[in-house]
Amino acid sequence: METIMLQLQNIKKSFGNTTVLKEINLDVKEGEFITFLGSSGCGKTTTLRIIAGLENPDSGVVLLEGKDVTNEEPHKRNVNTVFQNYALFPHMNVEQNIGYGLKIKKVEKSQIKKQVQEALELVQLSGYEKRMPSELSGGQKQRVAIARAIVNRPKVLLLDEPLGALDLQLRRQMQVELKRIQKKVGITFIYITHDQEEAINMSDRIVVMRDGVFEQIGTPNEIYNKPVNSFVATFVGSANILKGIVKECENDYVKVSINTEEIIVKTDKKVSVGDNVTMAVRSENIELYGERKENCLEAIITEKSFAGGMMHMILKLTDDTEVVVSRHGMNMEFEEQQKVYISWKPDGCVLVD
Repeated sequence: METIMLQLQNIKKSFGNTTVLKEINLDVKEGEFITFLGSSGCGKTTTLRIIAGLENPDSGVVLLEGKDVTNEEPHKRNVNTVFQNYALFPHMNVEQNIGYGLKIKKVEKSQIKKQVQEALELVQLSGYEKRMPSELSGGQKQRVAIARAIVNRPKVLLLDEPLGALDLQLRRQMQVELKRIQKKVGITFIYITHDQEEAINMSDRIVVMRDGVFEQIGTPNEIYNKPVNSFVATFVGSANILKGIVKECENDYVKVSINTEEIIVKTDKKVSVGDNVTMAVRSENIELYGERKENCLEAIITEKSFAGGMMHMILKLTDDTEVVVSRHGMNMEFEEQQKVYISWKPDGCVLVD
């Protein structure tokens, strides 16, 4: 059986008259990489601080390995945190920074040296022991901060947007490194970010947050391809939201009318003829045709642009609904103001709540 490392049960938190967390619940498995994904102010940092013991919930329970730690002091929880600003001691070298927590715990010097060396090897900084923080690059400082956190061998490592201060290329390299480190040490990672690409690339599961609520918890594949509502569909990736009325139902397939046109959608949701439904279809799942085919919607191309090897087109349906289509490459076949017909595979679209 999989061991549940951390549990959040009915956690509520308010600051003054502002409710920040609205009774959230989550079970985190041992060795799992969980990411809280959401925009600023959604409550993800407050959740992390409650897990760390830096904030107390108004109600609810935090369990670590089945033990109630809701009211325990931070230093009594086997949890460490890596912050975005590194928080390295400027007057200590790399070795002293990493070993500081072990020194406070009065671990023997020989054991401290051994564990520091192991941590440096893990973050690929062997030989940097005597360097001062001022002599390190941003990426190296972040590695030292991670080494300092994992050298204590916590049960849970909390990472508060740790790559936010790095440039794009270095951030992507560190995403790969963090996942490698996490798999090697087997520590449960809880990571927060507003970067959807980061969340999808690194996580075993993603918790999508909005206004103190967990909108959806699932694997990157579930979050991307089976969003539960229009917020998740548009927040993670680029999804078009279309509204229509169910005209026919047959097994897992429904025919949906959009204005005067119809398109077939595959779904496992229970719907009936006459129901108003909302569909989410990814921009990359939409096909364009120069002439009408079966299962198509008529549209006019209103805008066309290129960015980073991607072609983006904005189209307007006959009911004036805007649809975004994206493609790798620079296909010049279709031009602005041209009438086209769009379609997607029945399973290339999802009905959302």
